[in-house]
Amino acid sequence: MRSESHVIFGREYPRQYDAIVIGAGIGGLFCANLLARGGMKVLLVERHYMLGGFCSTFRRKGFIFDAATHFYPLLGNPATMTGKIVKELELETEWIKMDPVDQFHLPGMPPFTVPAEFAPYVQRLKEWFPLEAANIDGYFAELKQAYMYGLLYYFKGVSNDQAERMEKFSMTAKLDEHFSDPRLKIMMMGDAPHWGSLPDRTSYVFDAMLRLSYFLGNYYPKGSSQKFADDLGRALTARGGMILKCAEVEEIRTEQGKAKGIRIHTVSKRDPEVFEFDAPVIVSNADALHTYRDMLGERHCGQWMIDHLLSLKPTFACFLTHIGLRGMDPEKLAESEGYYWSSPDVSDVMVNVFKIFIPTHFDPSIAPPGCQILIVQRPSPVNVDEVTDWPAHKTWLEGKTMSRLREVHPGIDNHIVVKTSASAHTSYRFTNNLNGGMLGWEMSPEQLGTQRLPIYTPVDNVYLTGHWTQPGGGITPVIVSAQRVAKAILTGQDSDREVAARYFTFNAPSGAPGTEVPIRR
Repeated sequence: MRSESHVIFGREYPRQYDAIVIGAGIGGLFCANLLARGGMKVLLVERHYMLGGFCSTFRRKGFIFDAATHFYPLLGNPATMTGKIVKELELETEWIKMDPVDQFHLPGMPPFTVPAEFAPYVQRLKEWFPLEAANIDGYFAELKQAYMYGLLYYFKGVSNDQAERMEKFSMTAKLDEHFSDPRLKIMMMGDAPHWGSLPDRTSYVFDAMLRLSYFLGNYYPKGSSQKFADDLGRALTARGGMILKCAEVEEIRTEQGKAKGIRIHTVSKRDPEVFEFDAPVIVSNADALHTYRDMLGERHCGQWMIDHLLSLKPTFACFLTHIGLRGMDPEKLAESEGYYWSSPDVSDVMVNVFKIFIPTHFDPSIAPPGCQILIVQRPSPVNVDEVTDWPAHKTWLEGKTMSRLREVHPGIDNHIVVKTSASAHTSYRFTNNLNGGMLGWEMSPEQLGTQRLPIYTPVDNVYLTGHWTQPGGGITPVIVSAQRVAKAILTGQDSDREVAARYFTFNAPSGAPGTEVPIRR
């Protein structure tokens, strides 16, 4: 007779659940909470020892460093779609509104500050570029349309002619259509690196939705990103859910084409132990390639699916340098925040563009008294398997970063208490994201909408959530994907299954296995 529970790391875990969620990134945490709120008995499994994925932190010498993510649009505004979900889940997180939203540093120009209100932002653009004033009005009139129809199309699942007409355009295509001044174009795409791809590979409609959302409130969680992730974890356990950390899923178990459970092994300094859990519903918030190739396996999806995923283009990784400072002028640090471009050349994104973020500008409590935190983020488009010497790679990129930083803050070395950097390999090691990709597949026109991985898989009751699936990458889309999955599971309202079935059918070779998405009648 098999045991009805397991004892793992000294704690007892029942073997049977209504649903198991794999991966405690933001998508997994929200989906698990929504399922538990709906009355399901949920197990959340995470291979790391901390929750949050990219929305986690680490500590060095009393400094709390955000591992990656630091912009949280909408979440502190309960009038918005995702802010409403945060409020309904009764999270304890306190949100600090970020004003200004961002800042751009372009060669030969003073810093351009983006205020938190939309009208002053547009007015400031016109003051800086008076000859383009009429074009600015025209551009934002169309951008608002793209925002509204994009929300309906990508977030609400409502097809409409306007979104379908505009979805083929990239950011640069629309900027070229409206503007002639290259400086203004760069100003309008200055933060494009945060999408993890070049502006000419980033969807105009998707950018419109998230760019305008900043003016509904852009926030930083008081206490750091980890506080937000841990609050989600506490909310889940308060609803009766269980969280198992330091546990890697080896296999999504199936029976007759349906979800049956998972097999895991523990990840610690001890020898790994293997356990099985049962559940009729499995949600993967893990890397999509890892989910299909390793956890489901070729027998369920076919080799064609693995090859198809390898043909898609992921967002690039970030190289991050985290610095703890003592005695710097807080005002000068705040003035240095934002994106730095060395030329108006779009291809410069991959070589020289970087961003400075000062989280202590918004929450001084995450550093020791009299100290500050500075984080430099820069694109790192590398193939993890092709770099043979990661220490040398990290030393080289950190050297480039510090050289640029010294130009912005001469004498900064005299104030450094602690400094550490994270490469694409670091992101890959902790998240298992393909090449350390920051936002799943890139948000190019050909990888969005019905062209992005559906939340359904060919295995009945196995779902995807997170930035690899629809609607896309970023905090807001990831929460929307979690909401969609939870709704499909809890209500059985899964009208998108037929659309998902067409995704697999249209992308697979004729007669290939693993193309059938179970359709419920």
